[in-house]
Amino acid sequence: MLMNTLCAIALGFVLDSMLGDIPLGAYPLNIIKKYLSFLDRKIKNAYADSKDARNAAGGMFEFLALTPVLVLCLCIFYFTYAISDIFGIIVEGIFCWSALSMRTPRELAAKVMHAAKENDITSARKYFHDLTGMDASELEMQEIVRCTVEASAANITDCVVAPLFWMGLLGGVGGFIYRTINLADRIGGRLGGYEDHSGRIPTALNRFMGYIPSRIAARFCLRDGSILCLDADRGSQVYRAFRNDSQNKTAAQTQSACAGMLGFCVDSGYPNGTAMVLGEESEAPDPTGIYWVNQLSAGTSVFCVFIIAAVRIGLFFLFKYI
Repeated sequence: MLMNTLCAIALGFVLDSMLGDIPLGAYPLNIIKKYLSFLDRKIKNAYADSKDARNAAGGMFEFLALTPVLVLCLCIFYFTYAISDIFGIIVEGIFCWSALSMRTPRELAAKVMHAAKENDITSARKYFHDLTGMDASELEMQEIVRCTVEASAANITDCVVAPLFWMGLLGGVGGFIYRTINLADRIGGRLGGYEDHSGRIPTALNRFMGYIPSRIAARFCLRDGSILCLDADRGSQVYRAFRNDSQNKTAAQTQSACAGMLGFCVDSGYPNGTAMVLGEESEAPDPTGIYWVNQLSAGTSVFCVFIIAAVRIGLFFLFKYI
C-alpha cells in the first residue's frame, strides 16, 4: 500500500496542477461543500441562542460532517482496491486531487494581481471575493493586495502542505478528511463568521490538524524564498517574532514568513476579529507580492511531494528487505 498510495498522491498532484478545482457537481470537493452547507443550515441555525446550545450545535455539526465522510471513504477505498490495484489508485488519486487546491487559488490570486497592476478596482474586488468569499466592496486597492497576500499565504498550509502531510501519513483518506475539517471551519467555524460558541469546535479541530503542517509550511516557504532570492533572513526574523502573534497561530506561521520576505505587513484579523498586524512594513504593498506568494506556494508543494516520495520509497525498501 505504500507505493499504491504514493502513486495516488502523484496522480492527484498532477490532476490538480493541470485542472485545478472543477465546477462539476460530481467532483468530491463540491459534494462536501454542499453537504456542509446543508448541515450548517439545518443543524447549527436550528439551535437556541445560548452558550450550551451553540456548543452542542458546533459539536453535532462537526460529528455529522466527519463521520459519514470517513466511513464512505474507507468503504470506497476498500472495495476499489479489492477490485484491482489500478482501479484503487485511480479512485484514491481523485480523492487526493479533491483534497488539494493549488492551481485554482493561485490563478485567482494572479487575476487580482493583474487587476491591481491595471488599477481595475472592480475586477480586483470580484477576483478577491472569488478567492476568499469575503466582501471586498469597501476595500481599496492597497488593502485588496495586502489581504490577497494574507489569504494566499494562509492557503499554503490549508490547501497545499496540510493535505499533502495527511496524505503522506494516511493516504487519500487522511488528505480528504483534513480538507473536510478545513472546509467545516470555513463554513461552520469561526472562519465562516461564527464568532459565537458554535464555531469553537470546528475551528479548534482545524487548528489542531494544521498545527504541525503549518510549521513545516513556514519553514519550506523560507527555504524556497532563499532559492527565489527573496530576503529569507528578514523572513526568518519576522517569522520568529510574529509567528505566535495572532489568535490563529496556524495561519500566522506562513503569513509571518511571507510578510517578512516581502517587506510589508499583513492583517490576520481581516475580515472578523481584532486586527493583528504581522510583519514590519518597509514598503507599501505591491501587486508583485502576490506573484511571489504564488511562487512560494508552488515551491512548497514540490518540496512536500519530494519528501513524501522519499519517505514512502525508503519505507517500502526497508519493509521489503527486512
